[in-house]
Amino acid sequence: MSSNKTVHRLNTVNNAISLLTMFLKYESIGLVEIEQEIGISKTAAFRLVATMADRGVLVRDNKTKRYHPGPLLFQLVQKSQVSDVVSVAQPFIQEMAELTDESIYLSIRSGNKYIYLSGIDSNQLVKVTIPFGDEIDLHLGAAGNCHLAHMAPSDIDSYLKRTVLEPFTPNTITDTQQMKERLASIREAGYSFSLGERMSDSGAFAAPIWDHSDEPVATIGIYFPMTRINEEKQGLYIDMVKKYAEKISAEIRNN
Repeated sequence: MSSNKTVHRLNTVNNAISLLTMFLKYESIGLVEIEQEIGISKTAAFRLVATMADRGVLVRDNKTKRYHPGPLLFQLVQKSQVSDVVSVAQPFIQEMAELTDESIYLSIRSGNKYIYLSGIDSNQLVKVTIPFGDEIDLHLGAAGNCHLAHMAPSDIDSYLKRTVLEPFTPNTITDTQQMKERLASIREAGYSFSLGERMSDSGAFAAPIWDHSDEPVATIGIYFPMTRINEEKQGLYIDMVKKYAEKISAEIRNN
């Protein structure tokens, strides 16, 4: 039985898709081209690109004031690769969980947020448990800092300029310069950490997983209650998370 119901389409979504198809013709686009090709006002064009840039769909060149495809688009294109990361990482996640008896999680970046895709919870009664799929700001937590540290310098500056570093605990970094120093140390050391910074009673160590891209395709992390961490375990967990991140990266590159 056919339906004659009218389908009401969303003009904003339609305009956003039309904007994205412009990259089939142009390497970069400006407000003038958007106005002319989509047929919307300058104000509407500005609101559209501002929203898409905020969500990581577009990136603005501050010198030319033109827009390029953003990191979220590339991540969507690489969705099949992300699925490969989850399947490749799973046995390593299992090994890490058995060795530490702590929670192990895999995360990916999504624009200016990150999400957990896979992991195993600790078998212990007191443990860190993180829901899958929730979007979290990049400046919060070991995984987020790890993703943020390896973004392009201009993207890091842009993120920190428009993000308020609100305190979640007394240990949360709220100073932009201090955050930049933290990100530089993460790039140098090859891992990130959060010890009671996002949640006062939990900590984590995370390391980047690489494919052939300039930015990590994912992070792998060990998550634990602060009551179970000591200096000896810190050293052990840092070595372990870096070692297993390298193992997963090697598997992905060889696939």
